Formats: sequence, C-alpha cells, structure tokens
Amino acid sequence: MVDGAAPTRRRFLAAGAGAATFSLAGCFGDDATSSAATFALGTSGSFAGLNPLATASSHSWILLDLVYESGTVVDPVTFDVRPNVFTDWRITGADGADARPAIDVAVRDGLTFTDGTPLTVADVLFTYRYLREQRPARYLPVVSAITAVERAPDDWDVRLRLSEPVGTYASSTLALPILPEHVWGDVDDYRRYRPSERGGPVGLGPGRVTTYDPDTSASLAFRDSGEYVLSSLDWRRDHDVLDAGGPFLDELRVRVYGSDAALQRAFLDDEIDAIYRTAATASLPEIESAADKTLVEGSATGYGYYGFNLRREPLDDLLFRQALAFAFDDYHYVTELHDGYVTRGDFVVPPGYTAVRPETDADAAVLADPATEAYAYRGRDDGAALDVAAVRDFLTSGEPITGEPGTYAGRSYPGSLTGVRASQRGARHDYTFGPVRSDALADADTDVELRVDGRTIPDLLGGPLEFLITPASRSPERSAMTSAWIEALGRLGIPATRTVLSLTAMVEAVYAREAFDVYPLSVGDLSPFAVTSLYSLFHGDNADPAGDDAVRANNPTGYGLAAHASANDLIERALRETDGERRNALARRAVERIYLDAPVMVTEYPRIRWPLDTDAWTNYVADIPGPGSTNLATELAQLRPRR
Repeated sequence: MVDGAAPTRRRFLAAGAGAATFSLAGCFGDDATSSAATFALGTSGSFAGLNPLATASSHSWILLDLVYESGTVVDPVTFDVRPNVFTDWRITGADGADARPAIDVAVRDGLTFTDGTPLTVADVLFTYRYLREQRPARYLPVVSAITAVERAPDDWDVRLRLSEPVGTYASSTLALPILPEHVWGDVDDYRRYRPSERGGPVGLGPGRVTTYDPDTSASLAFRDSGEYVLSSLDWRRDHDVLDAGGPFLDELRVRVYGSDAALQRAFLDDEIDAIYRTAATASLPEIESAADKTLVEGSATGYGYYGFNLRREPLDDLLFRQALAFAFDDYHYVTELHDGYVTRGDFVVPPGYTAVRPETDADAAVLADPATEAYAYRGRDDGAALDVAAVRDFLTSGEPITGEPGTYAGRSYPGSLTGVRASQRGARHDYTFGPVRSDALADADTDVELRVDGRTIPDLLGGPLEFLITPASRSPERSAMTSAWIEALGRLGIPATRTVLSLTAMVEAVYAREAFDVYPLSVGDLSPFAVTSLYSLFHGDNADPAGDDAVRANNPTGYGLAAHASANDLIERALRETDGERRNALARRAVERIYLDAPVMVTEYPRIRWPLDTDAWTNYVADIPGPGSTNLATELAQLRPRR
C-alpha cells in the first residue's frame, strides 16, 4: 500500500433493458486531450442497459451507482446506516404478534437531479408508489412488504406502511433509488424506460452518463460540489476515514476488453488506471512487482463453496456430509493451489462482517477459533494423507457434530460458539464397509467400500457420487481440488466421479433442475447484516420442494425443506426483529446452525486485491468490502489525482 486511507476505528455493525449507443470517438485518446482528473477503468464484461429497475448487470451498476441515490446508505467502514436523501427516520408499531409497522421519513431539502430539477417530497412518494405498483424483480423482496405510501403527519414527510416488521428496514426499505417523477411519471411499464430517449438516466447522484456503447465503452461526467451536496453531509465530515466533498474527479471512463488477459495487459501498459473487481490470481505477482501499481486490499463480500443436494440419500444425512468435509484438504486448496490468495472458509458470512459472525458471541478470534474448524481436513499426524481409519470410524459411530463438545474423527471440537445446536442429532443411515463392488473404485487405494443401510452409493444414486465442475480453463484451482477430493474419498471407500459442464449448463443443472449431488460455485455482494442473504440462500421458502425444472430457486440444496435440517425459525425471527443488537444475535445463531447442518461447505473467502495505478492516483480507501466492485463508488468519490 502506498498512501491510501485505511480504517482507524474498530469495525462494527450497527443494526444491522433498453440500451442506448452513443459515439465514443476520441474518448480514449492521448493525455493531451483528456482532463487531468479523468479516471479510466477497465472491465472484461459488457454493459447490459442503463434502466435501474430492469438491469441487474454489475457492469451497468458501475455507472448507475454514480447516477442514483437512496434514502439511506451503509457506511462502508463501520456499516452504520447513515442519512442520505432522508435526514431522519423512525419505525412505530413493530412490536406484537399482529404488528403492522409504519416508517416515517424526513426528506432532505436542497437536492437536485442530474438534469437540474429540484427534488421534492412528491418525487419520493412517486418512487415508492411506482415501485410498489410495478414490482420490478430487483426490488421485489423489499417492496412486497409495503402496503401503503402516504404523506406523513407532523414534521415527517413520507409514511410507509408495512405488512409486517422488517428487521433491516433502515438498510433495505429506505435504500431504494429515488426516481424523478418528471422522467418516470408516464412510463406505464418500467421495462419500457429508455434512458437515451428521456435525457437519462437521471438521478440524484454525482454523475451524468455522457457516452455509452454497451459492448465497448462508456463515460460519465461528475457534477461540481455546488450541485451535489450529499458528499458533504455532517456524518461524512466527521468520519475518521472518508473525506467529505468528493468526487474529486471530473470524469470516469470505462473501457470493455475482450478477455481478462487483455484487461490485465492494458492495466500494466498504463492504458487504464484500475481494473473492475480484482485481478486474476495468475496476474497478481506481476502487478505486485510493478513499481507504480498497488493491489488495494479489501475484505470479501462473499465466499466459494460446494453445495450438497439434501434431497438425495445419503446426502440427506448430516453425518455423511460432515465426513465428506473431513476429506477436503483445505491446506492444499488454499496454500498450494491458490498460493495463499484466498482465506480458508468456514461460515456463510465473510470474515469482515464481524457482528453477524458467531465468534462475536464468544469474543473469539475470527477464522482462528477451534469452533470454526469443526470440519477441517483429517490428515494423519505426519501432515500427509487422510486419516482414513478415523473418518471411517466417524461414519460407523453414527454420532455427527451437533454443537456439543467432543472429539470427532480424531479432532477435538470445543462446542458451539453461540450455544446453537444442529437440526439433526443422530445419523439417519447405518454405515458399514464391505468388499469393493463399484467400478469407480477399481483404481482407488482401498480394499473396502461404504455401505449405506446395506447398499452401495451406486445402488442408491444409480452411479457414483457425482461432482459437477466447470472446465479447468475457467477455474484450474477448483478443478484440481475436486480431483484431489474425489481421490481422497476413494481411499475412504466412497465412489465418486466428476462431470465437466460449462458454467451455463451447471447453473441450469443446479438452479433449474436440481440435478446434482455436489456442485461448486461462489456468491458475492452479501448483506453485512446477513439476514436477507440468509433468507435468500438458505430458507425453505426459496427452495424447490419438487426438485424439478418448473421452479428456479436461490436455495438449490433444499435446506430448510425438511424438519431434520433447517434454520428457518432463526432466519424468520431475525427478519422481523427491528432492534439491531437482537437481530444480529439471531443472525449469528442462524449462521452457526447452517454451519453445523452443513448444506454447503464454505471453502474460501477471496483475498480482495484491487489493482490501482498509484503513480497517478492517491487517497484510495483500503480494508473495505469489495473496493473495486461493491464499494467502487466509494473509491471513486475519494480518489484524487497526483498531478
């Protein structure tokens, strides 16, 4: 790190397409024709429209995050919910079994849209009524709870009535993009909004899109501080880390490259100042060695994992899933295959979101407490091969890790951090070992094969345990690890095989058809308050009970569908809890319940490194979630040119 700003306060959590094409001739010319404060960003993905209600493209939101503003924002350093377009808010009527809460907000005076039109309370009323009526998929989980939008009494401006308490209302219900009524008022269907036909996109943010070609490039001009006052609010002026008054740029230019390799080369050759998201692992050493470049370190917003299909025997059994995890050599995966560019995984929230990590309950060290290593690799004492005998004994014992202290497969576990217990307390199947019968074990280093209630895995599943995997060219580390894992399972006597699919085919198999045993994927941009992400990914409401292609669900493992494996109750209570401390405590218990129930095995958290040209730019912010992606807008508001 050169001289970027790093947080000085202890982290904590509070409470919780239509596409226009414009000419870009000359936009990426030489420095003589460019503004001294023009920042060039590169990406390997195309844009997918500038309609904020119709596009979920992260590349489009590079621009849209700088055009639109919401009522509240989440502080990227402390995770406090901060005032923005709304100066204040309150919730009433959130207690009781039949609670029907109301949220009152006060709207800030003196704001203008990017076309110069002043913001009024009518625009806020229109926004919430329009979103409630149109129900765009991107915001449907939030607007579904809003039953009425009214003028508020007394000194408040807008009242939002809810059908039930929303625990994260301050960071969700109040964080929708504010739309200008004079632009959207006659748009009968939000999907028909064409920004280029209406002088847009138009928002309250600091940026105005000036050129846009979805496949090649786009540019955005920044307003001056007199037109954009939200960066100078009191909380920003008082901040320990963030500077008030930005952005300090005149222009942002985004260029699309055809491949990651071309993108990395453009950065090293000084064609661009930074890379969107992060650099490929293979490119990090070359960037690290460049004298004028910096890899800005940030925290992860997601994790990589393997998911298990709980609809299938014996994957429906916690004991079996835990035994599979014991055979995964996490040291080999993290240190040898990833060269240490990822961190070993455990819980389904990344380590930076400490208030919703179970360690907080016990004041334990994040990622290091023995309770976070319940499923660590069971290698022999010499550190080499899997301790086959210990894992076989674990299977035949019929006693899974449930949160109770004990020694499991030769490794001591101190007990649950939050006091929560696994949904399942004993084995669902009887495990024994007999002669090898399956062809998939013909070349394995084993003389016995697992029996589940007297049957082999191929007898139960119609073939070996199947691991889906994308081609090695896409994820060489994951591909190599899957092969090593399958080999280790073979030594246990568990026949397994791998099936290579394109990413598109894998997503279809997992999320549409639920046609899998085990699959590897990753998730990102999770909520720092956890509960909405937990609901989306692990609640039974978001799993397809039939396990067919009629429904696409965010929870393909089926966790939460059956009483033997569910955190539904804890997630539901957290969703309705509007007190931040109580909600976080419930979230921590839900997170550890999911860990103990093991519908997924979290393998890694990315070690985020955002490539930045620090010879040209300074005042970046380190150690925030996703500095080159989730919080890219924060970085762009802070960066200053060196010359």
